[in-house]
Amino acid sequence: MLKIEGYENSSSANMIKKLKFISHLYRYKLQGLLSLKRSDIMSVINAYYREDFIKIAKNEVAVILPHCLINDKCPARFSKTDGILCNSCNLCGCGDIRETALSRNYQFYITPSVGFTKRLITRKNLRGVIGVACDYEIEKGIRAENISNNGLAVERRKIKTQGLRLNVYDCVNNTVEWNKIKELL
Repeated sequence: MLKIEGYENSSSANMIKKLKFISHLYRYKLQGLLSLKRSDIMSVINAYYREDFIKIAKNEVAVILPHCLINDKCPARFSKTDGILCNSCNLCGCGDIRETALSRNYQFYITPSVGFTKRLITRKNLRGVIGVACDYEIEKGIRAENISNNGLAVERRKIKTQGLRLNVYDCVNNTVEWNKIKELL
């Protein structure tokens, strides 16, 4: 359920911004129900949360990439607490993003699933996430999660997000515009 919180103390411009954001989310859901081509909801979400997102301390923000971006021959190992542990093998772009994120004081993770990502957000006490997902996961998240003007609800936490769509919908050897992730950083 989408809701507008704190409207009684908002300026008119802020209220209009909130209403536009919520209308975009509902339009996105409606487009899916009617099997219409969907708008780029990530750009709407990024623009809406950007101002609040940049105020979060970088050590409370994580770059979270999906496992489908790693190469088939990736030598990384899996940790039950931190996901796939990138060792910057240069077989994909994850290592470069990892180095950039860590050098700027962001946390960095590669996760095997949405459920793992949610638990990671809780365990690491994250307040912000720069994430990458396919259309399927974006759609599923928008349908299932409580998205409000205060952030995405994850285990009773309000998370501000910035994100990108994967280039294709494939769970193996996927691609993303790596430079766009760096721009979000």
